[in-house]
Amino acid sequence: MFFAPSSIDNIEKNSILKKFLHKDVSLWSDNPEIQKKINNRLGWLDVKDKWYEWIEKSKIFINELINRKIKNLVLLGMGGSSLCPLMLREINGIKDTYPQLFVVDTTDPDEVAKIKELNPDDTFIIFASKSGSTIEPNTKFNYLWNYYLSVLNEKAHAHFGAITDPGSSLEKIATERKFNYIFLNPPDIGGRYSALSLFGLVPAVSIGIDMDLFIQRAKEMLDDCLSQTEWLNNPGARLADFLSENAVKNRDKLTILTDDKIKPFGLWLEQLLAESTGKETRGIVPVIESSTGIPGYYGSERIFVYIRLKETPAEQALNDFIDELRKAHFPVYEIILNDIYDISGQFFLWEFATALSCVFLGVNPFDEPNVTLSKNKTKEVITILQEKGALDVEFITDTSSQLNFRSSKMMSQSKSGLFRSLREIFQVLPQWGYLGFLPYLPYDSLIEDIINEMRDLSKRERGFATVMGYGPRYLHSTGQIYKGGPISSAFLIFTRAKDKNKEYPLIPDFNIDFWQLQLAQAIGDFEAMSDLNKRVIHIHLPEDYLEGLKTFSSVYSRAIMIV
Repeated sequence: MFFAPSSIDNIEKNSILKKFLHKDVSLWSDNPEIQKKINNRLGWLDVKDKWYEWIEKSKIFINELINRKIKNLVLLGMGGSSLCPLMLREINGIKDTYPQLFVVDTTDPDEVAKIKELNPDDTFIIFASKSGSTIEPNTKFNYLWNYYLSVLNEKAHAHFGAITDPGSSLEKIATERKFNYIFLNPPDIGGRYSALSLFGLVPAVSIGIDMDLFIQRAKEMLDDCLSQTEWLNNPGARLADFLSENAVKNRDKLTILTDDKIKPFGLWLEQLLAESTGKETRGIVPVIESSTGIPGYYGSERIFVYIRLKETPAEQALNDFIDELRKAHFPVYEIILNDIYDISGQFFLWEFATALSCVFLGVNPFDEPNVTLSKNKTKEVITILQEKGALDVEFITDTSSQLNFRSSKMMSQSKSGLFRSLREIFQVLPQWGYLGFLPYLPYDSLIEDIINEMRDLSKRERGFATVMGYGPRYLHSTGQIYKGGPISSAFLIFTRAKDKNKEYPLIPDFNIDFWQLQLAQAIGDFEAMSDLNKRVIHIHLPEDYLEGLKTFSSVYSRAIMIV
């Protein structure tokens, strides 16, 4: 059951808030088994008493690395264990004398190769995983562990650490192999709610953030949210009211606008929102825009949040655009940060508001039921690869562009060409729907530029929202809402042909290489979305994927311009 906050009075809202503050799991489910699972995911509400202990341990750890003259700190993670560290590094930078932080949250072979090029003598690797069973960090660990053993011999263990839950398979591995450092996080904190736990604090300390300020701002927000029992006075409740009131009325595309300095915050926020709310055909679809445009480009399903810094000069801020949105009667929620240290408070504010919003959306914010489908499909593909050494995937070669592609079950299976397949999507995708660009490619600003041009064109010509996420990163971020959220959506998955001039070593214990693994993950998610009757086109680009993507962009532009 879902309902709008406006359908109840403030007394009832206050009652919901008090139940929330008392961790009453009946807010989200009346099923005893589900309630038990939810109760084991509420530890993020109680973290503040552990902060100083965790920070002191983290400082001892990083000071040891600095004394050892470690120059590179590599974090192997996925989803909740990697997006917060990545975002903190991008916003705060890295303090002088501290190691360079590399966050590796992909299986792309080019990205993995960059890490292997770092000198093992002055590199330290943190394996961050709640369960220790996630395929992306596991395969990278297997690969790098074997490489470091071959170079450093018996000293290899001194270059590895772990952040995980007590009793996890990763803790067992780390103990058996005598990792230099093992951080054990409370098991009742889920990945996307772990920014203010060891998964976020260890990396924060490792890049030299002023942790006194960081924790002070987090504590201020936490205290405001946990002490205010009046709905209208609670910052988390006010934000939840805005999000859920609009979402249940089909204004479910939350456009996240930020000042440039804090733009990476959106990477963390989109996972929290999408994975928590996107199920049972409902959810809040986070949209990080590549540009703003004019209000006339946006559909009636859009709402906006603008997170801005006080220090941003007026000419660089988005105040004029926000005024235009309000004049055009778009719902806008504005959050003003004193400086970048207020980001720590935003972690808690958005965790609180998201979980509370799910009470009105009628969904469990602490599960991700559709993520398993992609994982299982990927396992099936990997098994075929391991047994046969190749995949039985048939692509159609578009006679005009010479690009290889295939379409999901929901789409016409005629071999009419890429242009016609794109036209099919544009003909059925409503203005209130959205289109996802999902490249399983290296992290590259040139890729983003080409895709952003298509996104901007889509906004101008059709008005529907567009999202973009690298694979396999999005599988552990927004992938849940793509499969379980609002049904008016379509997706474009991009992979690339194997570079014949490169050697791709096998991953130990998997008997496939990273190019095959990344392709298997793309195929697995394509099959998962196809089984869910999503409209999806899988475009298999040539070795020169940038040129291939430019060619696709040309086909896309022609197809979308035809009314």
